[in-house]
Amino acid sequence: MIEIKPAQVTLNSICKCGSKDLIFGEIIWQGQHVCVDIICKKCNKNFLQNIPIGQSLLETRLVDKGTKSVYKLDWQPSKDAWLNKPLLSILTPVKDDILINVQINTHYKKIIILNCLEFVYGHALLVLLNLQRIIKLNSNSTLGIVVIIQPMFKWMLAQEGIAEIWTINTSFKQMTYYNECLNISIHKELQRFEQVFLSHGHLIPTNTPINIQEFTKIPPFNFDIPPTRPRVTFIWRQDPGRIWIRNIYILKGFEKLGFKKILLPFHYLRIVTLFFFLKKEFGDRFIYTVAGFGKWMLFPKFITDVRTNDFNDDTERFLCQIYSESQLIIGVHGSSMILPSAHAGMCISLMPSKRWGNFAEDILFSPSETDARVGAFQKRIIPINLCIFDIIDICINMLKGRMYFLQKFKHSNEL
Repeated sequence: MIEIKPAQVTLNSICKCGSKDLIFGEIIWQGQHVCVDIICKKCNKNFLQNIPIGQSLLETRLVDKGTKSVYKLDWQPSKDAWLNKPLLSILTPVKDDILINVQINTHYKKIIILNCLEFVYGHALLVLLNLQRIIKLNSNSTLGIVVIIQPMFKWMLAQEGIAEIWTINTSFKQMTYYNECLNISIHKELQRFEQVFLSHGHLIPTNTPINIQEFTKIPPFNFDIPPTRPRVTFIWRQDPGRIWIRNIYILKGFEKLGFKKILLPFHYLRIVTLFFFLKKEFGDRFIYTVAGFGKWMLFPKFITDVRTNDFNDDTERFLCQIYSESQLIIGVHGSSMILPSAHAGMCISLMPSKRWGNFAEDILFSPSETDARVGAFQKRIIPINLCIFDIIDICINMLKGRMYFLQKFKHSNEL
């Protein structure tokens, strides 16, 4: 954790001129980025540096306020447009009214803040899951835990162990901007405390499995007491980067041409084909389900369609219940697989080309998967460009072969 009050924040910074003789000034809350304003005593250059929390743990950046350019720590240009935009927004602030709802459960004078504000849903969710580790480590501490979140995540917060919840009434898109009112409001709240720390808020929240029931209140799939008819579920997304298309160059080409919707029928037909062959193999043993965001096209009657165009607390809970009834979930890699993988018995994440650097970021393992080999059997990441019949074979093997696979790991205490 990083102390930001009463101590002055100091970072491992160096000016472009090579000087380390710097003046560290005010903290600026952009949202995802919490930055420090810095002035070089030698050359008087004024720049910003983001404090290493969340994504900034991996992507520490400098913003030259004079040239309005973003750099890495070695002052080489940053070419990450998705990261640069919210940082540069600090130089062109907006002043829209923004509502902060402060819920105080327990009064503390010293706090640690978990900042979950993000413009990417999956990143925000993963940062939020740090709470499992933070609450456990903080159980005997004099620090109160303060969570800063957007409204869509509040339903996942338990009251126990959390001192305060600050809900920022803002969308993901708005988090790409810098709102002065947000910065002022957060600083105003901080005046109530004698000492304030920032949690690092890792994007991979913990090295141990996540007990998802602590967040959603919905127990994951239980192989010992399965539903009478468990589900096999496909997670539907219809945004261009997350549809089931084998060739990434075709996908990117149609997206650039503005014809991305032309590919949706192929996405749809692959899902129908998958379920057709699974039903041919298993009959009515499973409920074949499609869930997720977007309701393009109607599915055949043998497929239960629980997709939605409107996510809210009730639909989130309902979908998590669907996930928890699923013996197997399949979907394209991305943030939409995080909660499904945590609740389902098993899952397959279809990894697009050029996304392997994000390996396993969308998969949550459960506390029951203590043996790495069992976890590898139940939570799989495979290339999206595999032939669909190979993927169907993998699904069938996972559904039919799990019990036989587990028998290999049953050992007696005899020599």
